[in-house]
Amino acid sequence: MTPNTGGNMKLYRNTGTYASPTWVLVSEIGDVTLSDLTRNLAALKRRAKIMVKSLAALIAEMALEFRLIHGLDATTFTLLITDFFAGTVKEWAIMDGLIATPTSQGLRCPFLIESLPWDQPLEDVSGHDVKLSSGYLVESTVEIDAVWYTVPTP
Repeated sequence: MTPNTGGNMKLYRNTGTYASPTWVLVSEIGDVTLSDLTRNLAALKRRAKIMVKSLAALIAEMALEFRLIHGLDATTFTLLITDFFAGTVKEWAIMDGLIATPTSQGLRCPFLIESLPWDQPLEDVSGHDVKLSSGYLVESTVEIDAVWYTVPTP
């Protein structure tokens, strides 16, 4: 890995299945943030010790946030607005490079669109601060979980 700027990183939406993904680049966006990537902790408290220790518990609900510039990518906007109103969960990938490039890596995760507000400032570009939250997705009776994905070397 080498240092990289966010402008060189990529966000994808899977329009295929988990087993046979069809990754579509979401490019007409501003900043992207994978917030809330945290693990819950269970406190181990004992009378025999004066220190509380943490035990790994569940990974908390994740959030993916990005700014979609309004009016530049009608296809992505239509998919997002349709999925928002339908409550559809889709798989997304937030990667450090092109998803077809060996050794590129990032998070593959099913997400549900939690919020899709529409900002219309007088002196700035109109857009949507989209927030996705990790969601429940089942394909062919298999529950799809979030995974850290590294593109394999052929």
